Amino acid sequence: MGRKPKVQMDYGDGTIFYSNSQKKWMGQINVGRDENGKIKRKTVYGKTAEEVKEKLNQIKYSIYSGTFIDISHITFYQLAKQMQDDKLAMNEIQEQTYYRNLETLKLTAAINNVPLQQINFFMVKELLISKIDLSQSTIRKIYGIMNQCFREAVKRKIILENPMTDMRIPKSKKKPLKVRAMTVEEQKKFIDVLMTKPTRYTDQMLISIFTGMRMGEVNALTIDDFNLNFNFINVDKTIAKGRYGEAFINDNAKTEAGTRTVPINALVKPIIERIIKNYQPTKDGYLFHTSTGTLIATSVANTEFKRIINTYDIKDESVKGTLSLHSLRHTYATRCLEGHMPAKVLQKLL
Repeated sequence: MGRKPKVQMDYGDGTIFYSNSQKKWMGQINVGRDENGKIKRKTVYGKTAEEVKEKLNQIKYSIYSGTFIDISHITFYQLAKQMQDDKLAMNEIQEQTYYRNLETLKLTAAINNVPLQQINFFMVKELLISKIDLSQSTIRKIYGIMNQCFREAVKRKIILENPMTDMRIPKSKKKPLKVRAMTVEEQKKFIDVLMTKPTRYTDQMLISIFTGMRMGEVNALTIDDFNLNFNFINVDKTIAKGRYGEAFINDNAKTEAGTRTVPINALVKPIIERIIKNYQPTKDGYLFHTSTGTLIATSVANTEFKRIINTYDIKDESVKGTLSLHSLRHTYATRCLEGHMPAKVLQKLL
């Protein structure tokens, strides 16, 4: 089949032809004019004329609807955001990861509105250097999300080369704070405060320190997750943070091991029995809520934990490391190891 002659086209019209040299069907469409008034064309390819026609129709629709973006005008943020949208739609990432990645994109504001074709090695390097006061983990997230975007831009032929090729991850100036377990004395003081002083989220903190459950998992518990006949807690969901900081239930564990059963031991059983005895059915079925009736975000519980530690002078400053809400989980693990629990068993519980 010979190559069909090109037909003069108006803006938004297209033509389809078979290329002997390419051995495939091709289509071309005018997408506008450059600053010199020269017509700009976009070329698409396909195995059949119908496939090419469909691709041209999609471009036509985007032109007519005003959503078409010329390849030279696609900004870093537009592609990076589209990639996150696609991953969420394909169920490759969970909702909280999606929102967390959008937060990371706020940290790339210096290049967000710059067309990808105008971004170079030095612009990216300057952006990364400007972030060295942040934590190393945050810098890695920024580096990773940018590198993924530029690799995708190369794959889509938006740019010829990845400007981050051979670029190293900067080292953070921020001194890392190692979260540690409580000492035995700190734990005694902490539990005493929970049992005798006016504190919020008391039951959740006690459950966490006696079972090793994450605070997000504790705050996502329902009455049906407790089984006192066989003495276990069913763990299959957690509290996640949405785009605007709101708490929501995520019932998709990151790993298969994230869904597990946790034994109800002698320390936590009285607490659970009291919770069950005093339980008043709620509309959403979850046990724990804020004073306004909303789910409890982990960050809110962490604020109360820090208040307790500081107000009642619980932290032993002679011991290196910092105490955070995650210390409750570390404390459980440490006490288990001190009691000679096999590491493999502890790993399963956690």
